[in-house]
Amino acid sequence: MGAFRLVGRLGAGGMGQVFLGRSAGGRPVAVKLIRPEYGADPAFRRSFAREVEAARRVGGFFTAQIVDADPDTERPWLVSAYVPGPSLQRAVAEHGALPARTLRVLAAGLAEGLDAIHKCALVHRDLKPGNVILAADGPRVIDFGIARALEATSQTVTGVIAGTPAFMSPEQARGDAEITPASDVFSLGSVLAFAATGASPFGGGHPASVLYRIVQEEPDLSLVDNELRGLVAACLAKDPAARPATTEVLDAFTGADASDDWLPQPVTTMITDVECEAELGDVRFGDAEFDDENGEAETGDAGTPRPRERRRGLSRFLPARRRDRAEAPPTVTNPATVEHGWNGLPWGATVQQFRARFPGAAQQNGEWWVTGRGPESFCGIVMDTQYGFNDRGRLYLVVFYPEPEDRERLPVAALTTLGAPDGKTTKWTRGDVVVDVKVAGVAASITHRGFDEG
Repeated sequence: MGAFRLVGRLGAGGMGQVFLGRSAGGRPVAVKLIRPEYGADPAFRRSFAREVEAARRVGGFFTAQIVDADPDTERPWLVSAYVPGPSLQRAVAEHGALPARTLRVLAAGLAEGLDAIHKCALVHRDLKPGNVILAADGPRVIDFGIARALEATSQTVTGVIAGTPAFMSPEQARGDAEITPASDVFSLGSVLAFAATGASPFGGGHPASVLYRIVQEEPDLSLVDNELRGLVAACLAKDPAARPATTEVLDAFTGADASDDWLPQPVTTMITDVECEAELGDVRFGDAEFDDENGEAETGDAGTPRPRERRRGLSRFLPARRRDRAEAPPTVTNPATVEHGWNGLPWGATVQQFRARFPGAAQQNGEWWVTGRGPESFCGIVMDTQYGFNDRGRLYLVVFYPEPEDRERLPVAALTTLGAPDGKTTKWTRGDVVVDVKVAGVAASITHRGFDEG
């Protein structure tokens, strides 16, 4: 990539792959290689070039600065400063919620980082725990300046809204045309609540349910520390105009000190491990890093290689296939059978029939069930799957959650396999079944109209 030498693969996400690289002078950097289908889209290229140019002007202590980019090459890429340390997502997943002193430093650092981004006329649009790196001298905001470029392509092609459901603002969840810095403040409130409790303030479950709660319901802040609760609640106001500015958040935590011991010892140890790996070029190569409760893969933090089995030679730069996905029993997708049922179950089947067919079945959040056998194949793409039962216990809905790297090809595969009437419509009927490819970052679904109400 230009003057940068790739030495390891850190991860992959919806935008592309992330590599550990070294500059000509030997400094470690994070190199993001954009997926080829985006590079082939003129609208994406134009937006990417604009956003990257603005992002390169972002400075400050709490962002991972963009140091180089090439939006004009066949595979666009950008290079940011490498920040050794775990993501907030990983740190909380492995060691639990953060203590009050750490939260104060985190809130101040993220507010200052967002303020620097907003001063360059940018809105992050995808602030989440996976885009926050915990470094020894304070947090860093990463992956700013590219979400809007994704929207420029996605909304035209597949209706994708950039962002992660659990950390979207209400205006993002509604698909509003104008997204302002206040949207990032809402996401900041959700991120701080996650750091304080280990969970999203709007709960888990089906992404559509999470988005509904974000728009319509109040967050659960009962476990957030009293000192932080009022500020987080203000950030999570439904009305963007009622939220505090980033400078107000920063003022509330003036004096928060990101000294050597601002993080709990287990997280500090994680930073040391990452620093050693980067120094030695001993990066563990792998694929997705985390799956959060909304089916969103957290992959490729700019400073967070996840420990994995060592891979050698050229195989280091090839995506590692997840073992659970590779061993999952395939489901044959036959368009002729969609009208009658799915995976051997007729529409309207009862929960008892479902459990009889799948003895390992497990219930998830009320009416939602999984087979217990792992991911399934829908239109040739292996995905996590949930089965929905109405309030009479009848099967009426099957929902599939693609990995980020499959979201763009899912609509094409569904249109081809299931036979959309005009080859491009993303919602159509086959008999009493509605096929709805909702790649709003989250899902594709099959709904039987005869059983879609209680």
